[in-house]
Amino acid sequence: DDNGNGQLDSNEVDSTQYICDGGSSVTTMLTSYSTPPTSMGCDVGGRVISHGLDNGDGGGTAVNGQLESGEVDYSTTYCTKSILLRLDINPGSGSGMVSTITSPSEDAHPTVFNNELYFQGYSTTYGYELWKYDGVNAPSMVADTRSGSSNGYSKHLTVFNNELYFVALDSFDGTTLWKTDGTTTGTSMVADINPGVFGANMNYLTVFNNELFFSADDGTHGEELWKYDGVNAPIMVADLVPGSAGGLPGHFTIFNNELYFGAQDGVHGLELWKTDGTTTGTIMVADINPNAGSSHPFSLTVFNNELYFRADDGTHGFELWKYDGVNAPSMVADIRYGSNGCDPADLIVFNDELYFYARGDYLGFNANAYGYELWKYDGVNTPSLVADINPSGSSSVWPHYLTVFNNELYFKADDGTNGSELWNYDGINPPTMMANINSGSGSSSPDYLTVFNNGLYFSADDGINGIELWKYAHQTSITYS
Repeated sequence: DDNGNGQLDSNEVDSTQYICDGGSSVTTMLTSYSTPPTSMGCDVGGRVISHGLDNGDGGGTAVNGQLESGEVDYSTTYCTKSILLRLDINPGSGSGMVSTITSPSEDAHPTVFNNELYFQGYSTTYGYELWKYDGVNAPSMVADTRSGSSNGYSKHLTVFNNELYFVALDSFDGTTLWKTDGTTTGTSMVADINPGVFGANMNYLTVFNNELFFSADDGTHGEELWKYDGVNAPIMVADLVPGSAGGLPGHFTIFNNELYFGAQDGVHGLELWKTDGTTTGTIMVADINPNAGSSHPFSLTVFNNELYFRADDGTHGFELWKYDGVNAPSMVADIRYGSNGCDPADLIVFNDELYFYARGDYLGFNANAYGYELWKYDGVNTPSLVADINPSGSSSVWPHYLTVFNNELYFKADDGTNGSELWNYDGINPPTMMANINSGSGSSSPDYLTVFNNGLYFSADDGINGIELWKYAHQTSITYS
């Protein structure tokens, strides 16, 4: 299964044999299938395929239709193991990757570009800067945007126009827009929207209609909606709140060929907005929390041709909502009854269902029975709890960074015993912890899960080497005998 899709594709066939039930003789070739011995450590799975004539060799019984050990002439053993690899960026006990989640929570998420993994790495010599890893050689720093040991903080990595765009600091201009082709000489600042040491506070880089959209503050209008076409200077799309207050647009998601986001206009609070990329085409979709109240739409995700998100209507607290693009947005379910809300987030589509983390039980039954746990919604029935990973009313500390890898759902969670570690869910069996990187009750806190080169990459702390880049993957060996 070279591509890991769970199916035997035509280009993966190594050999073909035909077996028919037409009786047995000493010249009949038999085949048996068995599981590899546990001593091989095939924790993901494996298979032993053996062949031989039904001739009674090795003390077997001839022509009995069974392949016995002495009759085996040759066999092939497939053994798949999980591998866990630490890639030291900053050798020793110092951390080599970002150690805290800042706002917005995904601003330092690794990104795949030109078949390499790019991320914000740290070294004692250069501070936090842009790094890359090709999957073979040691990780290397791409550029030192802020010279010396001062931090450049390369964030919001986004592929646009065959280049990697990101937000970073230099020594003079504060937060500005940068791009790279993957080389040091090919890394340059694109635009300084707010000249000076404070910068433009740029966030949420998103490609839409062949342009790069983001929020930025030019020092006059506050944080507003901007875009860049890759050639001309960036321009402000809409001044949602006239003056310096800013519309605070964020959490961009493409739906129905438009860009949706949360923003405020100075009258209605933070609500659901959309744009077609023009000033006149930038409008508020709905005032979910009426008047000056804010619904704070967050974690916008497309599922079943509808837009799902977290929102607060001022009565139910933060709950799961949806919008079909035509009718008014509606609350999917009051998962945590009352005004507290279940606070759903990290929405992701897996197995044709919508998964997310949330707290509390449905319709108020034992409303405090669950902390933040893994939930799912099939688009029709009531949302349901997948598993109470940390039982007895405790939170599993947000099953966070939900990521699909090898047709399974991976995330970080805390079961109350082993600390925050790497978990997975296959869609059928109960979720299981895949690795206890920081053994005991200590937490490795695997963050920024990203799929790259048939592996799952993330930052984690084993309690010895600080926060470094890790890889989790499946490795298959084939043995012939």
